[in-house]
Amino acid sequence: MPAAAPKKEGDTKTYKFGDIEVLLTPNKLGTYTAIRIPNPSRRSMFFSITVRVTGPSGYAVTMKREFPSIQPGDSAREAGLLIDKGGAPVPTDPMAQIVAFEQVES
Repeated sequence: MPAAAPKKEGDTKTYKFGDIEVLLTPNKLGTYTAIRIPNPSRRSMFFSITVRVTGPSGYAVTMKREFPSIQPGDSAREAGLLIDKGGAPVPTDPMAQIVAFEQVES
């Protein structure tokens, strides 16, 4: 899924994939990654998303989250610190990509 050009505020980059937002903030240990998925429909929805965060020197981490029942007008939110298991250095300018997304009525 292609993203609009990210916006940068301080150390945080915000990627927008349609209505989905992915925020990336690098720190000493890894990349703090926050996801927000709004539910603009009139029905409760199940969302599943997999985000890949990459950078130079082989930095590559994946975050998969499932949100079983997001009510109409609400947003699914999740955040976590992603650490490269191979020990690649944390990029100062990480990049986000959605590699899988599922949306189903719940």
